Amino acid sequence: GVASGIAAWLVAGAGAVGCGEPSAPPAGSDAGARDAPVGLDVSELIDAPAPPRCGDANVDPGEACDDGNADRFDGCLPDCTGVALLGPPDRTWTYYEIPGTQCIDGSPAGIGVSVVVGSPDLMIYLEGGGGCFNDACDFAALSVPFVPPPDGIFNRTNAANPVRDFSMVYVPYCTGDIHGSDRDTMLAGAIRHFRGYSNFTRDLEVIVPSFPDVTRVLVTGISAGGFGAGLNAGQAADAFGPTRQMVLVDDSGPPLSAAVIPPCLQQIFRETWGLDDTVLRACGADCPDPNDFASGFIHHIERTYPTMRVGLFSNTADSVIREFMGFGWCGGAYDDCTGVPVIVPATTYEEGLLALRTDLGARASSYLVG
Repeated sequence: GVASGIAAWLVAGAGAVGCGEPSAPPAGSDAGARDAPVGLDVSELIDAPAPPRCGDANVDPGEACDDGNADRFDGCLPDCTGVALLGPPDRTWTYYEIPGTQCIDGSPAGIGVSVVVGSPDLMIYLEGGGGCFNDACDFAALSVPFVPPPDGIFNRTNAANPVRDFSMVYVPYCTGDIHGSDRDTMLAGAIRHFRGYSNFTRDLEVIVPSFPDVTRVLVTGISAGGFGAGLNAGQAADAFGPTRQMVLVDDSGPPLSAAVIPPCLQQIFRETWGLDDTVLRACGADCPDPNDFASGFIHHIERTYPTMRVGLFSNTADSVIREFMGFGWCGGAYDDCTGVPVIVPATTYEEGLLALRTDLGARASSYLVG
């Protein structure tokens, strides 16, 4: 074929010539015989157009779009499929199922959206709930349909609400993995689809091009959503790019050290949810101890995204989070994950919060109630 002919031509043309020696035809041969394969017009090869392909910046048959880049957050995916942009009515909650996402039971996930037309501000809120890492998980709680949130920071009629005029995206919690995973795991006799982290990536593929004119993006959440906001703030910043002011507010999902979240429990989280392939891979050298990743990851955020504004909110005696972390305090013993869980001592929890505040210093604001 043409390719083998060119290869033979190149090999033949270079094979017998030493460094600096002029080429010469073999004795008794026609000097022009090696110039090109017989019947081949080299100019045709040079001038021939490249065959159509995804990524050539031309929309070819079978492609919905082709912008010639690998940016998956500009409305045209790297495989040349397009994204259906969000377009709900002004200040009206609308639910969108997001292609490629999964809840823990394998059903599709989605997001709720309430747009304020013309607003330069966007809030992405990650819903809270329990963590599923053993047979005690309440799986039914993760299949509650989306209901438009009526109050708190979602109340647009409250003049004291600082985000009342923000466009809002609500990420329901149906994965049981603090929005941090991308793994299938056998748990309680069935395959559980832990897809919180990869779901958020898919969400961003739709959210970012749907809000091209926003200048400030707030990523926040409560409880499991607070943990999730911290774990996903980095990929949100990467998706929106450096021109947007990114803000992270973690409500009641404190990234405490292994002194409070024991190593055995952090190991269970990693192995059940596959965190090594998501948040720990993103964290890299900023998380040198994989079983103390929670505190390492917040340092990764403030080092990698120095212009991101960070705020932490927590109750110093939060019984819900202390019970959650108590699975590493079985029998009241620190770093024991094998017996009956016991709530983390209130003094230990408060000391952990104060140590986190001191560690972060002026790089993050904190508001502790207690």
